[in-house]
Parts: sequence; structure tokens; C-alpha cells
Amino acid sequence: MNAATIFVHGFNGDAYSMRHLLEDAEENGWANKIIDAIVKRNGRIELKGTWNKEIDNPMIQVLFENNRAPERWQIRWVRKLLIQLKEQFGIAEFNGVGHSLGSNVLVNLAIKYGDDLRMPRLRKLVTIAGPFNGLHGFADNATVDEILENGSEPNHKTRHLRKLYSKRDQFPADVSLLNIVGQSNRFLNNDVYVSVESARSVGYLLSEVARDYNEIMVMGPDGYHCSLNHNEIVSREINNFLWNRGFVPERFKLISSHYTDNSAMLVPGIRIAN
Repeated sequence: MNAATIFVHGFNGDAYSMRHLLEDAEENGWANKIIDAIVKRNGRIELKGTWNKEIDNPMIQVLFENNRAPERWQIRWVRKLLIQLKEQFGIAEFNGVGHSLGSNVLVNLAIKYGDDLRMPRLRKLVTIAGPFNGLHGFADNATVDEILENGSEPNHKTRHLRKLYSKRDQFPADVSLLNIVGQSNRFLNNDVYVSVESARSVGYLLSEVARDYNEIMVMGPDGYHCSLNHNEIVSREINNFLWNRGFVPERFKLISSHYTDNSAMLVPGIRIAN
């Protein structure tokens, strides 16, 4: 059976949050959305849709009725859902796509419960604009080449990030990770809500323990926090990463959108997608 892919929205998110990614995957023939997993406020899970094991690349949208619930609650709920999916439908493997806090939920889940045999096994993970290190470094104004030269280790680490780092060896070793970072302010490195440094810190956390780590940085208006998951180029990259067996992702890719002059921000040798 092919892996199911779950989509987890961020804080205050809803069905619209991941709609573009789901629809784009369907419209381009990569995958099929078959279930909405609605997590009620009391943690009960309601599945809307019909499971069909013959469908290629099934997608499941996770929706929290309490979309402002603490991260630890969401981790518990998603784990419960995954156990249910394995027990009820025999799903053995899954991919995860998270936006904002949804990215944190999936990473924390994999580190804390990656060896839980009651859950399907994680194969591929896409994190979009995850605030992995809180809002530290929000007003940093380094250029892209300086960002890359400095690496993904943040200058100041939250207690939570330090705790995760101490347990990172529990992350499943055979997982491929695609991290998508936004920078919508040309001179201050953030996507309005999450800093570039914070979003990139998942590389510091997992690049040495994951099977492979790949990163896309989206600059310009399309790098806005709430635009990253509605970006045609980003959705194409995600589709290829998840479902194109012949696709080899770049270790780092820079996508530029609508800057009048990109020259001061480019890195030699980095391919630009417009």
C-alpha cells in the first residue's frame, strides 16, 4: 500500500489553509484527497470521506475544531489519529505536510513517538514556515549568502529547541525532509510572523539525523507566511518531493517573487525560479 499523506494546518488555521496544496496535487494528477479528519474540541476524531486502498497517494486533511489549542494537545491528537488510521485502514506508512505550528507538531511528534509501532511509519516530511525557535532573530538583516554561511544553528536557542535537540536521535533515520522558509521583508529576515532563523533552525535540529535535508527559501511577496502554502511554485516542489520518484531535490533552492532588483540578495550558483 502506498503512503498516505496528512496535511496539518497552523495556529488559527482552517480548511482553507491547506486547500491550495491539496487541490494542486489533485489537479496535476499526483494524489487524491479522500478524508477530512476533524478533531473535535474534546479530542474525538470524526472522519469524513471514504477510504479506498486502491487510490494512489491518498491525502488526509487534519482540521482542529479548537484551532488555537496548545501544541502539546495537537501532538496528542495527531498521534491518536495516526494510530486510528493504522488500526482502521491498515495504513503502514505516511508523509506529513505542516504549515506554521503544524510543522512543529509533526516534528515534535516524530521525535517523541517516531518509534511507536502503533503508528504508521513516517517516510517524508514537509515543513512550511515552522517557528521552531520561537520568534528569535526576527529583525535580522543578513543577506542570503550570509544566512547560508552562518548555517542553520540559531544564535539564541529557546529551551524547547534545546530540549528537542537533546532528543533528536529519536527522529526516524530514514525520513526525507523538505523545509520551506519565507522572507517577505527584503531587509528584515522574516515572513511577518516567523523569522528566517527560526524557520531554518529545523535544519540545525534534524539535518544530521534525517535521511536527507532540503531547503527552499521564498523571497518577496510570495514569502509571506500565509502565502507560502498558496504558492504555485512551492506546491509544485512539494508535489515532486512527495510523489515524483525520479525527482532529486536541490539541497538549497532560492525562489524570488516580484522584487524589482534581486541582485544584492542572490547567491552565486543558486538557481532562481520565477
